[in-house]
Amino acid sequence: MLKLVLPLLLASSTAFAWGGRGHDAICRAAVFLVKEEGLKEYLRNKPQMMGHLCNIPDFYWKSLGGDAAKHGNAAHFIDIEVIGLKVADIPSDYKKIVTDYTGKENKFKNDGTTIKDIPTEFGSAWWRADQFVTRIAALNKDFAAAKPPTNFKEEQDENLPYNKLAYQMVVDMGLMGHFVGDISQPFHTTADYDGWAAGHGGIHSYFEDSVVGEFDGDLDWLVLKEARALKNPSFLKPATVVDRMKALSIISNTEIPKILKMDPVTKPSVLKKEHGMEIKTRAERKPASVAFKKMKPVIVTDMARGALLLANLWDEAYSKAGRPKIGAYKSYKYPFTVEFVMPDYYSIPNEVKTKEK
Repeated sequence: MLKLVLPLLLASSTAFAWGGRGHDAICRAAVFLVKEEGLKEYLRNKPQMMGHLCNIPDFYWKSLGGDAAKHGNAAHFIDIEVIGLKVADIPSDYKKIVTDYTGKENKFKNDGTTIKDIPTEFGSAWWRADQFVTRIAALNKDFAAAKPPTNFKEEQDENLPYNKLAYQMVVDMGLMGHFVGDISQPFHTTADYDGWAAGHGGIHSYFEDSVVGEFDGDLDWLVLKEARALKNPSFLKPATVVDRMKALSIISNTEIPKILKMDPVTKPSVLKKEHGMEIKTRAERKPASVAFKKMKPVIVTDMARGALLLANLWDEAYSKAGRPKIGAYKSYKYPFTVEFVMPDYYSIPNEVKTKEK
């Protein structure tokens, strides 16, 4: 059995929530759930592009290393137990969390260790999604001043100011989708993200990747169908983006015990701490095909919630940007890679900001 020896102070999860296939399915489904007609018109032919963009924060940004990894990786989760509050009681003001809990005891470790850096230890997925909604809304004045393309040549012109704005909007929408999808994955709402404290070590990738891999080619349709069946969900009711992300996190987090019961463990994982190191022996469990029979409905519903919230946030961002006629932009420019976007909701040293530009 594989054993892992890691530093005791290893940073929080950098696991891929839902894996590439899951994020892709969520963002493709969201395309067909938007309500804003102008946005729907543009996105209906772009589900493949949105699925790709939603995976950029995992498969491209995480490969960059350096400050992109330091400030980007922790934006994929919320490790609620670190500050010792229930999800519903976590403040919506990120700077308040940084001020109130930096230097306080890490309630998850419960060994006297203090929290040195909230962004990397606690995470920030809610605020990361909000950042992209805000970035899109900020395009409003530029869209109002720019002239939409009026002929075939202008439609294809990547340098036309209006087209550049439309491209930036859609890229930011796709990037936003990743972090909404992250929060629909229950194990991205807990410090015990890989199940080691519960004897289910290795559950994270098993649940989001191995079991998801058991779906046939109808995963996108199942997610879309389930999302359309969700009537008046509670997580769409809060007024702000952060509070909607929080509301979804509350639901996702409460599903963890249910998923652990479905995990077909035949031998629990073992976690030992010796001389400042963690010695991990993964849980032994039955093949993913066995778990799939029980976990399938849970996964589909979790992804459907993520897709529905994402479509809701896309609609809001598009509306705040002035409902531009982005369907007039018809270039085939494709965002194969996207420059890393630094978080802007907590203080980052100026030298880092300068280097990232």
